[in-house]
Amino acid sequence: MATNFEPIYGLSEDENESRVLRVKVIAGIDLAKKDIIGASDPYVKLSLYVADENRELALVQTKTIKKTLNPKWNEEFYFRVCPQNHRLLFEVFDENRLVRTTST
Repeated sequence: MATNFEPIYGLSEDENESRVLRVKVIAGIDLAKKDIIGASDPYVKLSLYVADENRELALVQTKTIKKTLNPKWNEEFYFRVCPQNHRLLFEVFDENRLVRTTST
């Protein structure tokens, strides 16, 4: 169970039929090269959705690990969910790919 110092994302404590789901994002192996030098600055985004409504209930992300294709995050997140009604989506992004500058 999460301690008092770790946030629990998702539903409130008083929701019926809810469970606490502990998710540990450990590592990535041989991720795609996204930078010019052949590396990447990856992070993972976790989105908790209400399945029937396709509505995002919570969003968290890991820290960015610079210049690697084999990142080790070892981060834990806690979500309060109803297993029949919620879906968890994991997406891996390259930090630099989202920050683009344009010249005029």
